[in-house]
Amino acid sequence: MEGKISQARGKKGFTLLRRRGFTLIEVLIDAFILTAIFGVLTGTFIITVRSVGAGKTRVAASALANEQMEKLRNMSYDQLATQHGTILPQGTIPDTQTVTRSGNGFTLTTTVIYVDDPFDGCAIPDGINTYLCTDGGTSSTQDPIPVDYKRITVEVQQTGSSITLAQLTSNAAAKAAETASNTGMLLVVINDALGNPVADAQVVITDTSTGVSITATTNSFGQVFIANVPPDSHNGYHIVATKPGFSSDFTTPRTPQNPNQYQPDVSVNVQQITTQFLSIDKLANMNVTVLNESGVPVVGATITATSSKITQINPETPKNVYNVATSAAGIASFTNIEWDGYTLTINGSYTVLVSAPYQPVTVNPNTTLEAALTVNNQSGWPYITDVNPDAAITNTTVTITINGDNFDSDTTVYLQQDGFPNVTPVSVNPKANKKSVDVQLNLTGVAPGSWDIVVTTSGHTITQTDGLTIS
Repeated sequence: MEGKISQARGKKGFTLLRRRGFTLIEVLIDAFILTAIFGVLTGTFIITVRSVGAGKTRVAASALANEQMEKLRNMSYDQLATQHGTILPQGTIPDTQTVTRSGNGFTLTTTVIYVDDPFDGCAIPDGINTYLCTDGGTSSTQDPIPVDYKRITVEVQQTGSSITLAQLTSNAAAKAAETASNTGMLLVVINDALGNPVADAQVVITDTSTGVSITATTNSFGQVFIANVPPDSHNGYHIVATKPGFSSDFTTPRTPQNPNQYQPDVSVNVQQITTQFLSIDKLANMNVTVLNESGVPVVGATITATSSKITQINPETPKNVYNVATSAAGIASFTNIEWDGYTLTINGSYTVLVSAPYQPVTVNPNTTLEAALTVNNQSGWPYITDVNPDAAITNTTVTITINGDNFDSDTTVYLQQDGFPNVTPVSVNPKANKKSVDVQLNLTGVAPGSWDIVVTTSGHTITQTDGLTIS
């Protein structure tokens, strides 16, 4: 596009001068640059405003923490106990409270605990001539009165947030020396599935007869230790351990009608330490694919997973029972279940012919187990409950026993694995009661791996996936 024509006088008359204007592309580029600069400036301004706001929030949280700590420091030693904490007798200090400062809501948490210092010995037996302190130290001598001093912790979070904005800790000592009393001590230890300590688990301890109600958090050793506990020799202390994303564990009350609890509520005796172990771990998932004998998904059937853990002996009462219906694809999806061994059953007239893996299936913490059931609703079909042993060594001869039912005298068995020839047994001997089959296998030259076990009896064939592991 040409610009306007202007005139300039020279020695030889007039000369035409052309001025070139902006093209559309140049205008768009300039606009883009200006927009980008404006966006950067706006973003910087927003970040600055947010930073100033966050700084003011932290300042307000710090001031609140200092204010609370000063209040506590002005209280007498005996008054330093929260309403539901581990210091007994419990005091008037709120464990958690909501406070507004500078237009912001804050959650103020106060914790007061006894500290067992190693300087005069430790309370908890931990081997021969070794004792463990509640604060983590060790000693070769036992301290029967492990209440050396108190530790106060004040923590401030913005309401609705899990981020700690301010935290203060201080120790407080009594003027008088610790003295014996007519109370007992309670140690609660929380471990995971591997026996490792679980820190930051919540432990709730209640006893209706003594009026005790305690809510505490485990330390890095997975422990909650409580001194000056009112004695109760009738299994009155009920304990529950929880943590977000974890399973729970608990003691259960003994009653005349149900005296055989697996983990009964505990007693506390004068000048003695009562120790209770509980186990929690991350939740898990399990997908169970259910097919009939022809490999067709079974839709709308209810699968029940019954845990191996029990809460009561004689009769045994399972800790967990989960029920899930199969989807259009024949899959029952169990979510957020406790780590355990589970026995899988199906409702109605169905019978489980084979289960892979064998039952009870093991669900480990923080995992998803893929299991499969082959079922049908026809009588007379053989079914497998387990194989013993289910592992063998190559280049050896081994006899395995297939347990289940409906194994007729014409039963045949072989092993199969993709890419390898089938392994035919040396002998197959069904028992007269039809509930088991002894199978002798010559594993000379047989490749290691997981082999399926294929059983045929009276014209019915079932396959136990990964039935025998050869190494």
